[in-house]
Amino acid sequence: MMTYTEAENYLNDIPKFSKKTTPENTRAILATLGHPEAEQRFIHVAGTNGKGSVCAFTAQALMDNGYKVGMFTSPHLVRINERFKINGQDIDDETMLKAFHQVYELFQGGHPELVHASYFEFIFLMGMLIFAWEKVDYTVLEVGLGGRLDATNVVEKPEVCVIASISLDHTEFLGDTPAQIASEKAGIIKAGVPVVYDANDADAAAVIAAKAVEMGSPAYPVSREDILITRADNDGVAYRFKNKAFDETEYCVRSVATYQAMNSALALTALKVAFPGLKDLDKSIAKTQWGGRMEQVLPGVYLDGGHNADGIAKFLETAHRLTCPGKKYLMFSVVVEKDYDKMIAELCEKSDFAGIVLAQMESYRALDVKEMYDTFIEHTKAPVIAGESVEAGLKKALEIKGQEDILFIAGSLYLVGEVKEALKALS
Repeated sequence: MMTYTEAENYLNDIPKFSKKTTPENTRAILATLGHPEAEQRFIHVAGTNGKGSVCAFTAQALMDNGYKVGMFTSPHLVRINERFKINGQDIDDETMLKAFHQVYELFQGGHPELVHASYFEFIFLMGMLIFAWEKVDYTVLEVGLGGRLDATNVVEKPEVCVIASISLDHTEFLGDTPAQIASEKAGIIKAGVPVVYDANDADAAAVIAAKAVEMGSPAYPVSREDILITRADNDGVAYRFKNKAFDETEYCVRSVATYQAMNSALALTALKVAFPGLKDLDKSIAKTQWGGRMEQVLPGVYLDGGHNADGIAKFLETAHRLTCPGKKYLMFSVVVEKDYDKMIAELCEKSDFAGIVLAQMESYRALDVKEMYDTFIEHTKAPVIAGESVEAGLKKALEIKGQEDILFIAGSLYLVGEVKEALKALS
């Protein structure tokens, strides 16, 4: 039996020897495991940005109405256990190891017909076991990448499908237009299963609507025009639906990010469609927290996992709106496969940060801090400081930030996770 650390190291090494396999292989593995997914009822959530938040809002409402809920999301910020939640709580190490070993043992020579799962596929298989063991009433399931060929798409008939915001990301796999990416995301739509989707991008929305018609699936588009923001300040965001089906209820989200109004509106619409008898949805929305999305971790310090061009645009929208008597600073890092030049250009051209601190993340996917530095100084005249690690960068950023200033930390969810670890060390 491996220890937790040994199992974690094994999982982290998978990308070095195994790549994404086929849905047929995933189904064969699930069959060998005894089809742990077969008795589960799913809410399936795809999208470029916002799908984790949609999952969190949905799971909270179901829990508050008395259901036992499993939630599978990615990536984790600090520990792998975060990807598997039972009624809002991360699974314990013992359960994580039990699931790990049950999947691991399949690839140790006894089943030569099975191809070793990729990292995400392995984690997904663990989740299916865990939620089956826990006998959850519903599993809220976040897609990893795309939708059509994603490991999670082996689920056959979810209660409802949700497709959050569509934008350009992972273009090397999904296509280089919103319509092409939407086509991949729309692959989760199952025959006759209702689909709720973000309709703010007209091209993407048209693709999803057409797929819904093809599959005979009731379709429920949601856009910014469907909600009325009634408050957006340093304490949070509140809104009402213009749709009479939601009467005059005001929904308040704990985040200062206006994009969370849209994400919660998608979740609420899905809940109304699939579970019309749920009560007190406004209270569930108000209590939902989702880490790393404009999360305030210290006074005047916000973490945001804006990890692509659209995420940065939404981050900047909130950063501009928040007020403070002092200055605004940015701490940034990004992974190498992102369109980081575009992200950095937008950060510099559409903001007035008084200073920028860069940090070298530990992830093998991290962009070299020197490359980031060289790119930033091409686009800004603000002071730019490079830290040799996230902890070093965070220390420098906190030293610079005055009591009346705001520090934003953005660019990658991996950065958010490392900052959370560094904050523990500094406390």
